[in-house]
Amino acid sequence: MAGQMSKHKINIGLTSLILIFIILCLATFSLLSLSSARGDQSLAARSARAVTEYYRADAEGEKWLKQADAILQKEMTKKAMDQEEIQALAKKMALELGCDADEETGFVSTDISMDRGQALHIDLALTGDENRYEVRSWYVYDSGNYEIDDFMPVWDGK
Repeated sequence: MAGQMSKHKINIGLTSLILIFIILCLATFSLLSLSSARGDQSLAARSARAVTEYYRADAEGEKWLKQADAILQKEMTKKAMDQEEIQALAKKMALELGCDADEETGFVSTDISMDRGQALHIDLALTGDENRYEVRSWYVYDSGNYEIDDFMPVWDGK
């Protein structure tokens, strides 16, 4: 009878150890899941801020484009313009809109600042015909100046 009692106690102890191990595994996995969920939430929030900022800059770019188109509608009274008239119009648009103009090519461009050192760049090419302009580029770029640190303090063998 004593042999049966001790054998029965060992089974309860082994079951308890397995149960404790399972509980520790579940607790570890739950903490890992919580950590992963927090990381995903942080990434989603940063992504939402970036998308919101892009669309804010895009809307501001559309307003700038609307102002540029209004100036072009007002100034382009005849069907076609020669290169000198396009150059003068590009200069006038740069003054009125507060943007950059390349008078030689008839390009008008602007940069709209965004968060995190980025900017939205818009280039318009003045055509001088019934289309008035052509959007040459509309893209986001990193506007921040940074230097890459390539210094590596490694032992040279001396």
